Amino acid sequence: MYTVLLLLILASTVICLGGIYYKKGVTVGILVPGVMLLIIISFVSTAVLPYMGEIKPTPKGAPYTDKQLLGRQIYVREGCWYCHTQQVRPIRADAGEGEVSQPGDYVNDYPHVLGTERTGPDLTHVGGEYEDAWHRNHFANPRPLTQEEAGMPGKVSGSIMPSFSYLSPEEIDALIAYIQSLK
Repeated sequence: MYTVLLLLILASTVICLGGIYYKKGVTVGILVPGVMLLIIISFVSTAVLPYMGEIKPTPKGAPYTDKQLLGRQIYVREGCWYCHTQQVRPIRADAGEGEVSQPGDYVNDYPHVLGTERTGPDLTHVGGEYEDAWHRNHFANPRPLTQEEAGMPGKVSGSIMPSFSYLSPEEIDALIAYIQSLK
C-alpha cells in the first residue's frame, strides 16, 4: 500500500515538474492537476492512513487504574513531560535505557506525553526502580539530593527539578502510582 502511495507521489511530482518546464500556454493545465494530486495524496498518507491500521496494545500499554490515571493527569498538568521523556528510541543515544518503545505501548495514553526534550531522566522504565518513599522525598525536595542520597549512582546530582511540595498527599500518592506503572 505504501509502495503505491510512493509511486503516486512520484508521478504527481513528475506531472508538476513537467508542467513547469512545458510550453508556456499548457503549464497551468498540467501543473494544477499535478499539485492537486500531490495535496490529496499527502493528506491521505498523513491524516487518513494512520487511522486505518489497528495498533495492538503491548503489555506496557495496559489500561491504567483510577489512581494511576489521576497520577498521569497530574503529570500532564504539572508539565513533567516537558523535561522527562517516555520513549526509548532505537538510536545509540538511548542505548542502555531499556527496551525500545513500540506504538502499542501508548494505546491508552491521551494526550501522548513522550516529552519534548530529555532534560531530566527518561521515565519509560522507571517503575519499580525506587521505593514509594524515595519518590515522596524526591517530589517534596528534589534539589539537595546527592547521588548517594538519591540512590542513583552514576546520575548527575543537583537536580534542577522543582519541588512539588504544594501537591496534596493524595496527589503525591497518585503521581507515585503513575510513575511506578512505567515499566
